[in-house]
Amino acid sequence: MSNRSCLTTGGRPCVFPFRYHNISYSACTWRDGHKTQGVPWCSLSVNENGDHVNSQGGRGSTWDFCSGDCVTSHLECSPVTPDCSNSSILQQCVESSVPTGDHVATWCVTMRDKKHGGEKTIHAKCAEDCVTHKAGASYLGSEEGFLGLCAHSGPECLMFAMASLILLIITLVTVFVLICCVRKKKGQDQEMRIRSASIQPGDRYRKSTAG
Repeated sequence: MSNRSCLTTGGRPCVFPFRYHNISYSACTWRDGHKTQGVPWCSLSVNENGDHVNSQGGRGSTWDFCSGDCVTSHLECSPVTPDCSNSSILQQCVESSVPTGDHVATWCVTMRDKKHGGEKTIHAKCAEDCVTHKAGASYLGSEEGFLGLCAHSGPECLMFAMASLILLIITLVTVFVLICCVRKKKGQDQEMRIRSASIQPGDRYRKSTAG
C-alpha cells in the first residue's frame, strides 16, 4: 500500500511493505546502493505478491530516492578478515530496523572489474567463511567489553586489557613468593637466636672433657 507520509524526492509515495531479494521492507533500504548512487530508496510498484517490480526504466518508473521524511533502515558495514575465501569481498553490511534494531538483511560489498561503464563495487551474497574483524574478535569480549572495560572498542583495547590483567597476576604472585621467603628467613633467624641463647658458658668445654 502507498505511504503518503513517505514521499520520494520525486514527490511520489513509497509502497510499503515491498519484498526485494526475498526480504520484506517496511522502510527505505540501502540494498543495492551501487545502483542508486548510495542513496536509500523505496519501491513505487509491487505485484500481487508484494514483490518489487523491476523495470528497465530506472529511477522514477518503479523506484525512487527516499526523501528526509521517510524512515530508513540502519546500516552498518565492517571490513572482512583476510581469511575470506572470496578475495573480492571488501565489507559485510548489516541492515537493521529503526527503531527496534531487529535484523533485516545482510550482504557483502564485492569489488569487480569495471567494464563497459559498469559498477566498480556491487552488493552480493556473503560467503559463509567471510566474517568481519568485529565478529572475529567476539571471543575476546562482547559489546559489553572485557570485565566492563573497552566497551564498543576494537580488539587492540581488549588485548591490552588482558595483557594488563596477566601482568597484574604475575606481580601479585611474585609479591606473595617474596613475602613467604622473608617470613621463612625471619623464622630461621629466630630459631638460631633461641639455640644460641640456650647454650650456657662452659657447655662445650664440659662436653669435650666428658668425652
